[in-house]
Amino acid sequence: MRKSLLLLMVLAFFAVDNASAQLEKHQATFIYNFTRLVQWPEIYKDPAFVIGVLGSGEEITKELKDGMGSRTVAGKNIEVVELSSATEAANCHLLFVPNRSLNSFSRMATAISNRPVLVVTENQGRQPQGSVINFSVEAGKLGIRLDEELAQTKNLMVSSQLANFSR
Repeated sequence: MRKSLLLLMVLAFFAVDNASAQLEKHQATFIYNFTRLVQWPEIYKDPAFVIGVLGSGEEITKELKDGMGSRTVAGKNIEVVELSSATEAANCHLLFVPNRSLNSFSRMATAISNRPVLVVTENQGRQPQGSVINFSVEAGKLGIRLDEELAQTKNLMVSSQLANFSR
């Protein structure tokens, strides 16, 4: 009986772990698509398109790096970096804030509030303040919520396709 229970717990752990890995792969795909569906002001001046991930050791960082390959944004190579401060976040075009880093983000949100940074978060329920796009899982499906007003405030032009996809 104990062996059966232990085996069941191990299988459940791997099922949850695998679901998490799948979620991060889907999020990475969405994030790449956001780069095609949003226009940043004066992007031509920047040497690279920078995607920042708040925190270190996040699985999504690996997924983003693996998935980007030779893709570009507006002719710019994509650089994926892990961040720990608001100063670093100000140099990003897109900032992904994992759920466990939301507290850190709330302290840095004001530092990038006037910058054209597309902030993407993952939070169940309410969309965090300062987040332009929020991932959430509803009925087993990954969805997004878009704050179009905040995007306009940040001088980010969001395509109607992305706006229509938002819940």
